[in-house]
Amino acid sequence: MPNRASSPGMVKFLFGRLLLPLSQSPEQGALPTLYAATVADVRGGQFVGPDGMAELRGAPKLVELAPRAADAETGRRLWELSEELTAVRYAFRAAA
Repeated sequence: MPNRASSPGMVKFLFGRLLLPLSQSPEQGALPTLYAATVADVRGGQFVGPDGMAELRGAPKLVELAPRAADAETGRRLWELSEELTAVRYAFRAAA
């Protein structure tokens, strides 16, 4: 008997119906990146994201940085895990 929990129909239902209010099209999803890259008044260190509920969808706007995104230890662990999973290593010199 097939596993119904992982069937393509179940996945399509979950992502196509239940999560639809939390998603947006690829074109809409690209807008914050395009906005950040092309609007002159966005400065380095600022973050652009959707303006809708919980910043999950909507038009681009400046958003607050989540505290964990600025946590150096979290960043270090993410970098090390990324290097491990991709088998790509980078050698950076310490900032002067």
